[in-house]
Amino acid sequence: MKKKVSLTVLGLVLAGVMATHVSWEKKDNGTVWVVDGRDIDIQGRIKNSWVRWTRSCERVIRLSPQDPGYQQAQELIKAYSPPNSQSALLASVWSAGAWTLAEVEFQQLLPAVVVIHTSDNGSAIVPHAVWSGTTLPWVAAPYIRQYLGAQARGIPTDLLDCFEPQSASFR
Repeated sequence: MKKKVSLTVLGLVLAGVMATHVSWEKKDNGTVWVVDGRDIDIQGRIKNSWVRWTRSCERVIRLSPQDPGYQQAQELIKAYSPPNSQSALLASVWSAGAWTLAEVEFQQLLPAVVVIHTSDNGSAIVPHAVWSGTTLPWVAAPYIRQYLGAQARGIPTDLLDCFEPQSASFR
């Protein structure tokens, strides 16, 4: 068989195989790539990779359970909507200046990411700057970053960019 014919047949076979296993599907918030029935958020993966390559996390601190800011975040969240919020387990807490981002899981509530701001009046959860629920099939980090950035005016971009979900609920 001639080389041109072989390459043409190979191209047609590859196109046929791809057509039976790969497609694009419109969902509520955009389009996903479907490979053998599994949704893949290509745009979310690209956004997340871009943020990882371009971000600067020098001012952002990941707090440990021993840090006062971590403990304060846990207290604020537990008191936010009792009794269900009393089961709050923090998956990660990130801080930059007067701003804190806390990722939290509950026994009865959906997982959440909460923005806390500290001012002269003390620390408080920023109203409407609470992400709650899962993001599937979308990649969680870009989706959550965008939402919280729109809801919490003044939150440092580097804090949002450096936030990496740790909870299994967002993976």
